[in-house]
Amino acid sequence: MLFGMPNIVKGRQVTDSLILERLFSFQRISGCGIIDSTTNVYKKLYIDTRRRNFTMMCVPSLFHIAYGDRQYILESYGKIRFDSLTHFTDKKQIYVSTVPHRSSILTVLRSYTVPNIYGVAIFDGHVLSPFNRNNTIYYRYTISEVSEECHLVTFKPRSNNTQLVKGFAMVETATGRVSFARLQGEFDMLHFDIETHFSQEEAKKRSSVPKECVINTRFKFLGNDIQSSFTTIYGCDVALPDSIESSADMRMLNMVRPVPLDSAEIEVYKDFFGKVITEDITIKEEEAKDTLTVAEKKKNNFGKIAWDLLEDNMLSSIRGENENGYFKLSPIINPQYLSYSNSRGLAYKMKLWAQYKFNEKRKLSFDARIGYNFKIKQFYFDNCLHFDFNPKRNGWLELQVGNGNRITNSSVLDVLKEEHRDTLDFSQLGLHYFNDNRYELRCNIAVTDQFEVMPALTYHNRTAVNKEAMILTGQPTAYKGFAPSLTLKYQPSPSWPVMSVNYERCIDNVIESNMEYERWEIDCSYRRRYSSLKRFNARVGAGFYTNKSTTYFVDYLNFHEDYLPGGWDDEWTGEFQLLNSQWYNASNYYLRTNLSYDSPLLMMTCLPIAGRIIESERLYFSFVQLEKTRPYFEFGYGFSTRFVSLAFFSSFLGNSFERFGTKFTFELFRKW
Repeated sequence: MLFGMPNIVKGRQVTDSLILERLFSFQRISGCGIIDSTTNVYKKLYIDTRRRNFTMMCVPSLFHIAYGDRQYILESYGKIRFDSLTHFTDKKQIYVSTVPHRSSILTVLRSYTVPNIYGVAIFDGHVLSPFNRNNTIYYRYTISEVSEECHLVTFKPRSNNTQLVKGFAMVETATGRVSFARLQGEFDMLHFDIETHFSQEEAKKRSSVPKECVINTRFKFLGNDIQSSFTTIYGCDVALPDSIESSADMRMLNMVRPVPLDSAEIEVYKDFFGKVITEDITIKEEEAKDTLTVAEKKKNNFGKIAWDLLEDNMLSSIRGENENGYFKLSPIINPQYLSYSNSRGLAYKMKLWAQYKFNEKRKLSFDARIGYNFKIKQFYFDNCLHFDFNPKRNGWLELQVGNGNRITNSSVLDVLKEEHRDTLDFSQLGLHYFNDNRYELRCNIAVTDQFEVMPALTYHNRTAVNKEAMILTGQPTAYKGFAPSLTLKYQPSPSWPVMSVNYERCIDNVIESNMEYERWEIDCSYRRRYSSLKRFNARVGAGFYTNKSTTYFVDYLNFHEDYLPGGWDDEWTGEFQLLNSQWYNASNYYLRTNLSYDSPLLMMTCLPIAGRIIESERLYFSFVQLEKTRPYFEFGYGFSTRFVSLAFFSSFLGNSFERFGTKFTFELFRKW
């Protein structure tokens, strides 16, 4: 019990404890937060490159710094709308930048501009706040009296970990409100020093948005050294007309800028505008003097143009946005989209996101995922068009087009007759494999707050990989299936598990369908978030086939192989890592259980070097029972760092150890 209390290093125990109690209770008592608020905002980013080399162009959003000027400045003025401290949208009405093409730089700093100091995590799911009661076991506190109205609270972490910060705060004695805070730490390759000022006016509005936030960062990577200063001022007095959008008018910015520029920033502007004027005059003089010389100049600029194209289309995300929508394409060349596991081999993928918002109730989104698996030499794609038409009742319509894994048809079940067939070598059975193209139309609606209904229409077009072999044996080279389905979901309350039942029936002789079967699946998923970013995930389910009057494919909805898994937060739980992929499609039924537990500071934090960079750790347990096999178990441990996510797994068949395997994905700059 004593371990869970904050460590206070001052004599007046009652007074110090009272200050901390008021600090931890301030947000709950005052109701301080954000509820759909809009304010004027000014932002200024100054970047100074101390050292650089060619490796910098591999860092997202830093390509221009790798070969351009060493100092840049970006300024913007406009409106910002908050749905919460971690979800907000910017409208840049004035945007002046010395970066080529007005490109964005150090976009990772966006989440640092609104620190949620009273929440469990300061920055959108990472870095534990010392001002939250649940995190006191990770910090030591020292209280000093500044005046009768104010106390100084100094804090430092108990262990050296990237999820913890050090610093101090000025706290009002009567209320526990933080009026000023300074936070120092390091996360995701960025050393940061943040100063936040909170005004009394914003506190009266019950807002947790600071009046001013200054972020000083230092980025060091493979010999590169970049320093930056990002200033954000909220609640500016001047409101610009909505008709002004992304203007580059420097005179207008000078009139609304709430703080003056310093000498270094002024010099960057002078150098930039001087170059623009000089280059413009030089080009005009050269054109008038000698056309051939201008042609030669364009030839010399070919390298620069090539570099710009490389940066804009290969190494950086391609994105665009306006008030109603946005799109984003992941970089074509990016190591973080490379993943490996023993069972699935090496895979590379790309993603495309797009969204258009018609109004507050209706929006259209598109999510595409494409990739290639090198182990089975197959290209994968999964495209999803999603339309929300009733968010209050979770009403949506979705069209999904993709290709599935190569699988065998039900003839494989006739080959596997042994009592303990889990020891068979599938590669020696001479099975026939089929490619799968899938088209699915789904609609979801919540009938009540606890009960949802999702009807769907699915069409499969499966073609044989080796058509000649199928023709020689007198078997069809293609199987088509039209399968309506119905899914019922029930969740008594948000804190309870989500229970679902899925029924699918494939109908013969409909749209060239030549299969007939019925499939049932039952699933129960539970996710519980605990204090200090701890999470527990559980999934239990079962599935089986009935009415198998024709050749069919064993292809379950909730039990299948994914050859293009995501990162640490995507599909590392709820699936099996070492199970032979053939067994997903070789059993008329399955019973499964998947459990995982996450914590940012679990076991390896005590290690002197590795413990400092570990962001989160995870424990795994998985079980499945298939037809005529021994029970299959998997145990695993994994951790995520700024560089990679790495996990180790061991599997057992009954009481016998089967295999050991690993899985990793690159995490470097994933949050950038």
